[in-house]
Amino acid sequence: MRPGPVIVAVLSLILSVMGVTWLAQSIVESTIVSGQPPVTKIEDQPDFPRPSETGPHPKVVFEEIEYDFGTKSRYSIGSHKFVVKNIGEADLKLKAGETTCQCTIGELGQSVVAPGESTTIELSWTIKQAGPGFQHSAKIYTNSPGNTMQVLIVKGFIGVDLAVWPPDRWSLGSMKVDGEAKIDGFVYSQISENLEVTKVECDHPGLKFEIKPLSEEQLTMLAARLMNDAAEPPDPHGKNAPPETPDVKAGTQIIVSANSQIPAGQFSIPVTIHTNLEETPTLSIAVSGVRPGPFQLFPLPGTIYRHGGMMIDAGAISASKEHTAGVLVICRGFNEELKLKEVIAEPSWLKVELEPAPGDGDVRRYRLLLKFPAGLPAVFRTIANPATLQLRTNHPDAEILNLKAAFVVEG
Repeated sequence: MRPGPVIVAVLSLILSVMGVTWLAQSIVESTIVSGQPPVTKIEDQPDFPRPSETGPHPKVVFEEIEYDFGTKSRYSIGSHKFVVKNIGEADLKLKAGETTCQCTIGELGQSVVAPGESTTIELSWTIKQAGPGFQHSAKIYTNSPGNTMQVLIVKGFIGVDLAVWPPDRWSLGSMKVDGEAKIDGFVYSQISENLEVTKVECDHPGLKFEIKPLSEEQLTMLAARLMNDAAEPPDPHGKNAPPETPDVKAGTQIIVSANSQIPAGQFSIPVTIHTNLEETPTLSIAVSGVRPGPFQLFPLPGTIYRHGGMMIDAGAISASKEHTAGVLVICRGFNEELKLKEVIAEPSWLKVELEPAPGDGDVRRYRLLLKFPAGLPAVFRTIANPATLQLRTNHPDAEILNLKAAFVVEG
């Protein structure tokens, strides 16, 4: 035999093997890069129903393929039954397929439905995400020509059993010197239509509360406020979806009034709201604000005073020597000598002194001094983690003055 044909045959065999290897490797690499498994085809699944090639055929009809459950609370469990009919001439075969992570097919009434008969498919789900909407689905495979796979969908909105607005805290802002201030807070439910606030519990005598049920008009206004405050997440329902925020089913207005028993300085007072709801009978909110009191504070040289947080910023301090920082206190409407009756400081090594300062007129002036001893270790008490000072005075309208201090002790 001549060597030419043999060489050609061997080269052809080698190239064929290399081509198969390259193709297999390409498929593997494509799967790895995409991160997705190959698409499952019905013809590759021997237990999936398939339409008959010759007939007669069934014809599947779903009475509905989407169900809107309205508003549900988070972590609630729901279910819905979809009706499936066979209006064809042969048995309809059904098989449950994939579902979304929070949805299960709780019951498949019959896997074979005779002509003229019907069955139900029940979808069950647990709402785990925080909202605002949920949408779960399941695939149903059939042997009906033209409709071998149908997606069934349940959807709705996630509401809250009990919540307050404003949501984080009820702020009285910067109050008057006499301590008078008011704010309207709201308690509402997007689930219960029978919400009632039974009482508001607060141990501080400086706050009083008035409870008023909301009218239909006020409920609408509160729902509009909630919608304005809400972010705009992707709409799970598409263009025909209901609003991004569930309606407010019931609500109560709580009028918070502050009086002169609120201590001067920055304050945050916890409040507990009691309701008639069994699953969420109470919730807590803080009423906060700043009462300026009869004092005005101004920084002394080398010190920064932050009025909004009533904070004395002493800056960087050397640990090797004593240091003093402070503010000038202007006191009005008090004919006696202002005195400190008690000082509660955290940390306890921070000392506070009050001494008269020169000035003219009827206004009394004082220096409020913070004393830092020598030999301190490195300490970082920044705006995020300030020292706290509670000063008890002999002033009848400012018996307690709450201040903060920020500083950095450098070794």
